[in-house]
Amino acid sequence: MQRFPTFAACPVCGDPAVNPGALAVTWYWDGPSRAVTGLFTPDGRHTGYAGRMHGGLVSSLLDEAMAWACAVERGSYCVTGELKVRFKSSARLGEQLEVRGRVVGEAWGPYLKAAGELLAPDGAVVATSSAVFSALPRDESLAMREALRFEPGDLDVLA
Repeated sequence: MQRFPTFAACPVCGDPAVNPGALAVTWYWDGPSRAVTGLFTPDGRHTGYAGRMHGGLVSSLLDEAMAWACAVERGSYCVTGELKVRFKSSARLGEQLEVRGRVVGEAWGPYLKAAGELLAPDGAVVATSSAVFSALPRDESLAMREALRFEPGDLDVLA
């Protein structure tokens, strides 16, 4: 699996030294399955209520996993046009969650469809998502690349 770069101020993949609220998720591309994966363990800062993770944060995790999958597929950074999340059960604080995102179907013009899922430690589906993304024009993608922090071996979707 190959790691993705980060944007320091991002609320999902960002650096907590730059954005103290960042979830600091590291995302990986699994080439054989053509999916993005990441792990996250929510704690008290991520509470929606009574020991459960806030649904907006669940949605953010799913959105970012799918966005990276679309970026790989398109060879361009992408933005969310529509996001739907279906909550199946609660994500419990203190339990490591696995987030997955992948492109589904064929692209049309600059648009791609994606699907995501959030899994509990036992593999149970906590939430599923679907979304439509739009690929950014090349000049905007190149500018975005300049803002990212790359470590050796990170996947450059524009290469």
